[in-house]
Amino acid sequence: MEDDDIEYDITFPSPSTGIDDGDEILDDYVIEGESIEPVIILIGWAGCKPKHLAKYCKIYEKRCITIQYIPPTDVSYMNPVRMTTLASKVLDLIKDFNLEANPIFFHIFSNNGSFMYTEITKILTSPGNKYRNLQVKGTIVDSAPGKRRVMKAAWAFALASGQRGLACYIYYIGMAFYLMFLRVYLDITLLFSGNKSPNPNNIYSDMKEDTTRWPQLFIYSAADKIIPPSDITEIAEYRRDHFGVSVDTLMFEDSDHVAHFKDHPESYTVQCNAFLDKCLQNVKDAENIENEK
Repeated sequence: MEDDDIEYDITFPSPSTGIDDGDEILDDYVIEGESIEPVIILIGWAGCKPKHLAKYCKIYEKRCITIQYIPPTDVSYMNPVRMTTLASKVLDLIKDFNLEANPIFFHIFSNNGSFMYTEITKILTSPGNKYRNLQVKGTIVDSAPGKRRVMKAAWAFALASGQRGLACYIYYIGMAFYLMFLRVYLDITLLFSGNKSPNPNNIYSDMKEDTTRWPQLFIYSAADKIIPPSDITEIAEYRRDHFGVSVDTLMFEDSDHVAHFKDHPESYTVQCNAFLDKCLQNVKDAENIENEK
């Protein structure tokens, strides 16, 4: 679906379907009497295709409304100044579908999804923003965030390009030179702009110092060759210890970058739905306390 240059997909709860025929993984997560459907906004990684992101929707499709969006990599890392505009358009979808009263969750992937997410949180925490009434309850972070490493980022782009063999390595070398140039160019440009423009070099620090305080679930792997698990462990502990954020983690031992659901569908599904349940229960508990006053 297209709306002013933003391509997205939206799905509504479909209780009769599951991850695949005969799979009962989701059955325990159909909440009887759930009065208002949670909204899950999935934000894809570099090289992600709609068909890839659609598989993750099946985790939630029995109980949630899902919005799927993939930030274009030519914007994320080559024209990042547009990221704020795209982030606003993603948030506009919530208002367009009259979902302001629904509990909202983000499920983001890799640094590409994290970049979009940091721009969204900056908007949501800016004074007087028009989205201040949105009911954001939590974020699931898959394979992110990672500190800015040019060579690893170049390799991620090479893999996402679909090239194979020698062509992949040529693409990798070319992208490495481009990203080194881009880093210098952005640093100089942002120096003169007061460091207010979106900058992919600041993804890690922006996620680390994010001023939102809703719960977070980090899913990652010891075998990730793109983003070291130490980066994610560090940021999870920092946000828990310094800001008091409720942080859960799920670390696998063998899955590749953004391949945890593919390799471990059951445990991934269970953890994501358990996280939603916990966040939604927190909301109910807060409402009960308020009603008792």
